[in-house]
Amino acid sequence: MLEFKSLGFEYKNTINKYYNKFGERSCQHSFATSFCLKNKYNDLFAHCDDTLYIVRDGISDSTYRTYLFPMCDRNNLKRVETAVNNILIDSHSYNKKVRFLTITEQCKLCIEELFQDLFVIESCRDLYEYIYNTEKIAKLSGSMHQSKRNIINKLYKTYKDIIVKQIDNTDFNAIKLFYKKWQDYYGRADGISLNNEIKEFDIAINNYYELELVGIAIYINNELAGFNFGSIISSDTYDGMIQKGNLQFEGIYELLNRETAKLFLSRAKYMNFEEDLGVIGLRNSKQMYHPEYLLKKFIAKEI
Repeated sequence: MLEFKSLGFEYKNTINKYYNKFGERSCQHSFATSFCLKNKYNDLFAHCDDTLYIVRDGISDSTYRTYLFPMCDRNNLKRVETAVNNILIDSHSYNKKVRFLTITEQCKLCIEELFQDLFVIESCRDLYEYIYNTEKIAKLSGSMHQSKRNIINKLYKTYKDIIVKQIDNTDFNAIKLFYKKWQDYYGRADGISLNNEIKEFDIAINNYYELELVGIAIYINNELAGFNFGSIISSDTYDGMIQKGNLQFEGIYELLNRETAKLFLSRAKYMNFEEDLGVIGLRNSKQMYHPEYLLKKFIAKEI
């Protein structure tokens, strides 16, 4: 039987070892994200036989016990088969069926190869993740990024006193105040409930260094105009977790994205800007940056 435990900092290195190796650049496979979203997902973990298991207890229901696909060598089908069978045993002990959330195409192929008649799999476009080439975002070169270069240049012409800096603890109070104001003015504009994000932000900013978060703060005329932060989730990928800007400063988001890419040029070949959740405006915005590829996501449910 799998023995699941709550996520704690004492397990961070163990969990990240599996996420970094088998996570396929997905933002779902990040200790920082799991920890910050514990109020939503209540992720529990177990690891044995070179396999990490994650159950998302917070979004399980009376029918399904929800898991991430086991973190192990997907090229070793025997190991994958054993891991999935362990999950089936665990779920059935609760008299529930298995639901695998946001599995990648590679995981989908494993299920089709090993458990074809046991699961039904559906694509979930709203959860596709946007993966970008860091160098391209840092340089914004070429005609397809001309409009973004123009808007950043206009921002610098309009406001002479612009400071871009890496976030440290001297910025925390300003970021907290900014985020509260952002909620009040812009928070409901895109139709997404902010309840979980608010909790995610609070946990992240209060455990910033412990979670090894890194980000950018931009001040214009001595006023915080925008910030973002995230974490390295694999040997070559940065995941942007939270980003907010004051829309009074036209071009603030373009500048945030460019400067963040510059910050990670030597550390991450790719940047994950996460999913669009089906929000049309957000989808259009992410597509305008011309992702290197979309990390396709699927949901598999036991029949």
